[in-house]
Amino acid sequence: MTKKMKLATLFGAPFLLAASGAALAQDYPTGNIQIIVPYSAGGGGDTVARIIADRLSDELGQQVNVVNREGAGGEIGIAEMAGSDPDGYTLGVFGYPDNFVLENTRDTSFDNDSFEYLASFDDMPMGIFSGPGSELDSLEAMRSYGEENPGALVIGESGAIGLLNILALSDDLGIETTPVLYSGGGELMNALLGNHIDLASTSSMSHDPITDAGGTPIGFAAAERMDMFPDVPTFKEQGIDLEMGVSRVMVAPTGLPDEVRDILTSALDEISTNEAMIENFQNASLPYRYLNAEETEEMVERSNNVLSPIIEENLEQFNID
Repeated sequence: MTKKMKLATLFGAPFLLAASGAALAQDYPTGNIQIIVPYSAGGGGDTVARIIADRLSDELGQQVNVVNREGAGGEIGIAEMAGSDPDGYTLGVFGYPDNFVLENTRDTSFDNDSFEYLASFDDMPMGIFSGPGSELDSLEAMRSYGEENPGALVIGESGAIGLLNILALSDDLGIETTPVLYSGGGELMNALLGNHIDLASTSSMSHDPITDAGGTPIGFAAAERMDMFPDVPTFKEQGIDLEMGVSRVMVAPTGLPDEVRDILTSALDEISTNEAMIENFQNASLPYRYLNAEETEEMVERSNNVLSPIIEENLEQFNID
């Protein structure tokens, strides 16, 4: 009888399987890792995932690939993340709080407890932008147009937080608007710059490509003006007390082995100070802000408490499947 067979006989097969699982976790990673992004290529979440994937590949010594699973405002890809094996070989990057808004407005297969938050990488306020040649250059212009043309103001968005920004802002302005969903930030930007929509609800990352093409940033839902874009006023400066933003987070399905989690979080902490990576964020107009796993969990809990009443107040305006 072999040593392994004797152990199985003495302690039972579960002991042997648990020992084997621990050994596999300690060897992690032994193959390619994929990061699921629930949006189309070209948007903020996709850009963050690809920046992180390059550095994480070097740090872990294995190829880290980004896979786009866009659709349903992020729900399809987020559901795939949540349903993946918690072995460390399938991770996800999405814009929090997309998952929280989706789970509270639709019958999703996931909730906040479906994920283990490993890190977050940026802090970007949501904004409202108008396209080239538009006369909508302020919140007051939006209000005036909306009052004269109820429901005619078409505002594009590419995720749950974008929609929530539209609904909250429309309520504060006292006007009726028409949201239109796009599968990713790239498609949303093309629609705005092609004048297929009146406005876009998107993050501050979109500032440079929109303004370079002749569009106008109307304002950001931030506590104060951004150092990166000091000429763009906040909503507060224009009389609307609304703060709302997005943070790109990396998650794993709940149930990740402790050893694998430690390896991943240590690798993320290690690359977080990489100057070349930080420069990549800056070049992409992404305000870099790294939070480790514990800090990200705390940020998510605080934000969930703030967003819950806003979602409840606007629940009837979401398209619930």
